[in-house]
Amino acid sequence: MPVTFTVPATGRTYPATVDNMSLGGVLLLTEASIAEGTRIVIHLPVAEDMTMRVEGSLVRTTNVGEVGVAFISLSEDELDRLAEFVGQRAGADG
Repeated sequence: MPVTFTVPATGRTYPATVDNMSLGGVLLLTEASIAEGTRIVIHLPVAEDMTMRVEGSLVRTTNVGEVGVAFISLSEDELDRLAEFVGQRAGADG
């Protein structure tokens, strides 16, 4: 699933693809070179007319473009919406 993410410290936005997602975080595929520990905001298209902004911190990077992101600062409402979205994605993949 194509997404974008923004690095608030620089204001730059990058394209990425979601490879795997859970309630704790997401594995993104991207050509962007971002350091571990960097905070980002992922723009998830949770519905046709709605994008959810999820804050995360890069916890793992590889030299093949994989970026592991741990979600941070999720409110209960955001967690509920994310759980519904992850559940729908799991149903679509299976």
